[in-house]
Amino acid sequence: MSTMSEHIDGFVEDLQRRRFRPNTIRAYASNLHIIARHLTTPLDQITLDAIEAVFDALAVSAVTTARHTASLNRFFVWAKKQSLCPTNPLADRERARRTIQRLPRPVRSTTDLALIDEAINATSQPYRLIFTILRETGMRVSEVLALQLGDVSLEPGREGLRVREPKNGTERVAPLGAKATPESLRRLRACLKELKGQPGYVPLFRSNRGTSPSYAAAHYQWTKLCDATGLIDEHAGNQQVRYTLHQLRHTRGSELTQQGQPIEIVQRVLGHRDIRSTQGYVELDDRQVRAALERTLY
Repeated sequence: MSTMSEHIDGFVEDLQRRRFRPNTIRAYASNLHIIARHLTTPLDQITLDAIEAVFDALAVSAVTTARHTASLNRFFVWAKKQSLCPTNPLADRERARRTIQRLPRPVRSTTDLALIDEAINATSQPYRLIFTILRETGMRVSEVLALQLGDVSLEPGREGLRVREPKNGTERVAPLGAKATPESLRRLRACLKELKGQPGYVPLFRSNRGTSPSYAAAHYQWTKLCDATGLIDEHAGNQQVRYTLHQLRHTRGSELTQQGQPIEIVQRVLGHRDIRSTQGYVELDDRQVRAALERTLY
């Protein structure tokens, strides 16, 4: 079955025949190629959830997401007319986003979370450290992959990771600590020893080509991890990972809330400009809610 990337040229040719402006065509093509690198399932099997997962993983601004959405929507309208897919998965997206408040998506199963932690420890470098940082800090995937050597501070009392190009446009430091992020600290110290003497602008994590790993590479390694631990589910005849990399971010936010951290602290850790975004990432345990009500009422 054909994938999205195989039909972008045909879509572009159709726009050219319909005399769309060259700049518009280039913009559509660029957006679609970015998305297609992550949507590798057959075109007729792409779902809205899969698209949303890509948007989460890319961690771009709301404006850029809107541009990607517009390009995808026009592409799927064309693809449906060409009988390449049965429906446009984006058809009801805006209505759904206006009417439905999505629940946080942490890893709720303690058994699955233990399997993930065990599998991360067994993963080869650099992904062992990448996944450890994602698990313990709640940083975005794009933020971790873009880290440079000079972004790491292990000075006692000021340990942290500098996020230079965050989604909200405001630089921040993701805090590290002996109790909050013990494995990240330990593995970062070992990593810095290996990179000692190199300039601060070199990537903290490197692919075989010496560049920062791509999201596609991280996703591939995460899929291998999930497959090795049995965290793969069957959906409509296709195998899908039970949890996305981005769900580690939801998980960390929920853990901090369940530990009693104020929502403002969780907001700072996750790097949200608007606290309402944080509320969409954290989840209170039902036992905490009941306990709080008992304390209030009695």
